Amino acid sequence: SIGYLSKDPSRSRFFGELSLFVFSMLGIVFADNLLTMFIFWELVGLSSYLLIGFWFDRPAAGAAANKAFLVNRIGDFGFILGILGTWSLFGTIGFADLPSRAAAGAAGWAVTAVGLGLFCGCLGKSAQFPLHVWLPDSMEGPTPVSSLLHAATMVVAGVYMLIRVLPVLELSHLTMTTIAWVGGLMTLLPALIACQQNDIKRILAYSTLSEIAYMVMAVGLGVTGPAMYHLMTHAFFKCLLFLASGSVIHGCHEEQDIWKMGGLSKRMPFTYRVTLIGTIALCGIPPVSGFWSKDEIFTATGSHPGLAAVSMLAGFFTSFFMLRMILVAFGGSARGEGAKHAHEGPPVMVVPMLILAVLSVFSGLFPVLAFLGGGQESHHASWTLWVSLVVALAGFVPAYYWYAGVNQDPLSIPLLRGKFYIDEFYQRFLVAGQDGLARLADAFEGWVVRGFIVRGSGVMARAAGQGMRLVQCGQVQVYAAVFIVGALLLVGWLIRAGAWK
Repeated sequence: SIGYLSKDPSRSRFFGELSLFVFSMLGIVFADNLLTMFIFWELVGLSSYLLIGFWFDRPAAGAAANKAFLVNRIGDFGFILGILGTWSLFGTIGFADLPSRAAAGAAGWAVTAVGLGLFCGCLGKSAQFPLHVWLPDSMEGPTPVSSLLHAATMVVAGVYMLIRVLPVLELSHLTMTTIAWVGGLMTLLPALIACQQNDIKRILAYSTLSEIAYMVMAVGLGVTGPAMYHLMTHAFFKCLLFLASGSVIHGCHEEQDIWKMGGLSKRMPFTYRVTLIGTIALCGIPPVSGFWSKDEIFTATGSHPGLAAVSMLAGFFTSFFMLRMILVAFGGSARGEGAKHAHEGPPVMVVPMLILAVLSVFSGLFPVLAFLGGGQESHHASWTLWVSLVVALAGFVPAYYWYAGVNQDPLSIPLLRGKFYIDEFYQRFLVAGQDGLARLADAFEGWVVRGFIVRGSGVMARAAGQGMRLVQCGQVQVYAAVFIVGALLLVGWLIRAGAWK
């Protein structure tokens, strides 16, 4: 961050907002109950909004910050309903008490609704379908923000939360199945979209969506150890890739389009090498860290052929779009002015990438599963290991065939370039529907609230006042007439009452 924002006049504000985020994230990790977690959860959302919109003078950054904030509010609404439901069903929201209370038994639609409500919180914060649309746009923020918030910490908070409330989720087979299949399908959907993206940070953003989905799928399968294992290894190699992309953007004078780069392997050799290391880890090629953690998840899908097929196909496309990015950005010759004058960053940017490169290679050897108690020794080779490895390597072949030495994209797939038109669908139907409701509410407020209640009460008060004015007209004849009429009515009433008796 120091190197990337060295010339930014607002860097002090950046570090203040970043410190708020780190404080909030630590609060989520150390929270011992759902209410405390939710408070810091919202603070993370606020700090993310501030950091995404750091360059608020850019319209795209402001729009991305608003989008992230609003989409997360949808997921958080479900999350808080899930928290209230947890308290109602189990009488506690403390993580230490949930396992014993859940073991006492709870079944039926209520526990399913609670589980799905809690999962909604994950859908928003961890950017899973259908609330995934905010994460790619959040790349409008500074690259260090993308590296820390939107690769290693904030976006995996949803996975962490699911693991903390797993005793509740496991009570409903439907909830666990939903989590597993949402995760499984989300491994593939972003990987397909990334194959036609040209912004280097957006490519990595879609890869993040896919990798988080592996963790979500693992939680849905009930294997939390591999999910946390991949969470840890992913943090290292994805941070490395984002920082490398930041180095590229900084070296190419703020250029982010890979088709306006080229030849960077010669001008930025260190960044090129660490990008290769991060790519190998991301694709799950041995012996780097991503291989070990992904293998654990693939092994867990062995008894679920559908999930195994979808997740392995996602691995194929991950290899495809990552090699495509490297060949276009680092291979060939320079295609843009920024690439022609590209340069490595200062040591303050290079050293963190070096440290992360080492961790990306060796972090898979850490005894994470033994520490978490979520793994067991395997005495036979899993078929998923070899199939996933072959599929991942196979993804490099078409990428090299189509993108080695080219100056323009030989493929044009509008469906993928348009991101399956999910944003357009939301804009046309959901946002338009919201606009219609807003107009209806405005009409109700205008006609009923202001027209009938406010103005109507005023008209009634005025009419009552006009009527009362007749009583105080100042003419003695009128007073006498009113007195006589009143007296006659009173006498008549008394006579009538006496006759009735």
